Amino acid sequence: MSQAIQVVEVVKAIRRIPSDVAIEITYFSAKDVWEYHSVMDNRRCEICSNHEETGEFRGNLLRTVFPDLEIIDWDIIRVNTHPNCRCYLLRVTREPE
Repeated sequence: MSQAIQVVEVVKAIRRIPSDVAIEITYFSAKDVWEYHSVMDNRRCEICSNHEETGEFRGNLLRTVFPDLEIIDWDIIRVNTHPNCRCYLLRVTREPE
């Protein structure tokens, strides 16, 4: 994935953030930690189940693990692991263990 596409995604997400929010926003840094969430029902696939067991992902690994990800907001990323995937990543605001 090219760096230009990542920049466009970040710009689109930042435009959705209220202008009075003054924080440093990153997505793909090794310092960024994202927690995986899947819908716990009988439609959940094995791939999503395995990601749920992994739990947390570093930002610098997101493009490798989730090549079709979509930044929704400054703290939500849709993973798009497969068609109609309902899973997402939430930004972790604490230091990982």
